[in-house]
Amino acid sequence: MPHRRMLVLLGILLFTAANAGTVTVAAQTPSPASESADIQVVGAGLTNPRGLTVTAEGRILVALGGTGGETGALVEMVDGCPTPLVEGIRSYRIVFGASVGVADVAVVDDTIYYLVAGGDIDSNAIPNGLYRLPDGDGEPELVANISEFIRDNPVAERPPDYDTDGQPYHLFPTNNGFLVSEGNSNQLFQVGLDGSVSRLADLSAGHPIPTGVTVAADGTIYVATFTATPYPEGGAQVLRINADGTSEPAWSDLTMIAALLTGLDGRLFALETATGHGEEADDLVPASGRVVELLPDGTWQPLVTGLSLPTDMALAPDGRLIVAGPVFEAENGEGTILSLLLPAAGQPLDASNPGTPPSCG
Repeated sequence: MPHRRMLVLLGILLFTAANAGTVTVAAQTPSPASESADIQVVGAGLTNPRGLTVTAEGRILVALGGTGGETGALVEMVDGCPTPLVEGIRSYRIVFGASVGVADVAVVDDTIYYLVAGGDIDSNAIPNGLYRLPDGDGEPELVANISEFIRDNPVAERPPDYDTDGQPYHLFPTNNGFLVSEGNSNQLFQVGLDGSVSRLADLSAGHPIPTGVTVAADGTIYVATFTATPYPEGGAQVLRINADGTSEPAWSDLTMIAALLTGLDGRLFALETATGHGEEADDLVPASGRVVELLPDGTWQPLVTGLSLPTDMALAPDGRLIVAGPVFEAENGEGTILSLLLPAAGQPLDASNPGTPPSCG
């Protein structure tokens, strides 16, 4: 293969609340250990989950990185278990044993859109880009070809691990399209439902690896960064994107940020995949993922601790936080979906022992 695929993009979408279709997810029955508790395991059986969305009707859709080959997929959680919507998407391995296949998913006007990151047009595979899942039994449709745009429009600083198809990461719905982060060439796109792709921000300086995206009530765009290897503790930050495409730090001293979320009350949350490893990430600390909140004075506080390599988060209609993970070491369906009640300030919720997941065979 003519390009290198060494970039860690540990999957995730951020919260995307959208209009739902007619199918809803049945209420999950928590295990006895977590019944009526602040932590519930509401989904299981996922193979290296990446981005997810929860619709206004309660549907949970999850993008799966797969395990290499044609194993990437898009699934809907039904009775706590994954039901395939799209299968056979190209997947390939990256560092830490993680895989990329389908990166993210969103629902807009009852239509499901998903983001492919496992494409490779050099080997005549499908391109990376935005796809639409039509109603009924129709074949998925390519809406926007991101592989093509990346090749025709290089960023200012090409990374040492340059991937000619790029690494699309996250979808955030906007008027007539989506904001899409891309973490190999390091940039933020505006992708239209008409197939257009344009660059809103070139973030390539220093190879920060953009991941989660959110937009505040005042229209301010925020983009999270994961940072390049060795993913040092406190090295990640959230960037504010200005109207002219420049960026500036809005929130610093975080670690391996996988997703962002703007709450209904305007609060800004970040999801850290792993913490506590110091300057090197060769030996990640187990169950060290966290959800943290930015405070008005610029400091931040942990809200949820003990997460196992979380990949993405979203808000459910009842206000609970939905979190997927782990992003790797879930080769045989070990991935789960947690439903968490956000705690009061100063009382972080320990999610390291969430209870027994549903049985998905």
